Amino acid sequence: MKWWLVPVAVLCLLACRDPNSYQPFDPTNPDPPDPPVLIYPASGWVSGDFAYPQDVNLKWNEVFGAQFYQVEVYRDSLLRSQYLFYSDPRATHTLVTATLPYYGLYFWRVRAASRNWNNYTDWSAVFHFALPNPAR
Repeated sequence: MKWWLVPVAVLCLLACRDPNSYQPFDPTNPDPPDPPVLIYPASGWVSGDFAYPQDVNLKWNEVFGAQFYQVEVYRDSLLRSQYLFYSDPRATHTLVTATLPYYGLYFWRVRAASRNWNNYTDWSAVFHFALPNPAR
């Protein structure tokens, strides 16, 4: 037996996925409902607090049947991944608190998920808010 086969076999066992864990599209599941509707902070909101870090509550309407929500806050209006500043991939409530250490403009969105649907909902509308510069 070749010496290099042992590390390759171990690596494959660690890296390969369980073939029984794959679940194909289930035609009996309904399509997801409409995306969440963002409530607070409203688009265009500006904080009156100048202390940092700053906790910002993010709230949205409940999506009936959702098991969890994905929340994202960016420092970029194009929502590019390198500017993802806060993420909660499995929020179980319709309110999360993001701790933001810097002033500036932020953009946020939410989507819902459930095992009872074929996919996630679409992303919500993108709202933006501003945290003021403490030096001004």
